[in-house]
Amino acid sequence: MTDDRISWNDILEVGRGGPGCGLLHIDGREPRGNYRYLPPALWHEDTVYASSFVSGGFVICTIDPVTLVRKEISPRLPYARLKSVEDGAVIYADHHVDDTESRLEIKPAKPLLTGLAARLRRR
Repeated sequence: MTDDRISWNDILEVGRGGPGCGLLHIDGREPRGNYRYLPPALWHEDTVYASSFVSGGFVICTIDPVTLVRKEISPRLPYARLKSVEDGAVIYADHHVDDTESRLEIKPAKPLLTGLAARLRRR
């Protein structure tokens, strides 16, 4: 699921002995926002999944490869190195030293008008 359209620059160690995070490039362009990402990023069904470094941990996010807009899809996690996207979930290593895995279910985006229509029907 890795793709040659994804590249990395300026990978630096996060903390002493921590993982290396860097600048992600999708088709030679950086996603919006000032974030460092933990390799690898995964390209799956016209969406890029990446683990971005934030204060106190990592957040799994999606990035639209056309608009380069980043959207967080997980809470803050102590560690999240992406492994694959399969069966409607992101599989990630949840510890820097051990190779234990966790799953984050991918929730399909609701169409904007679906939620509004449901609220109006309840009235």
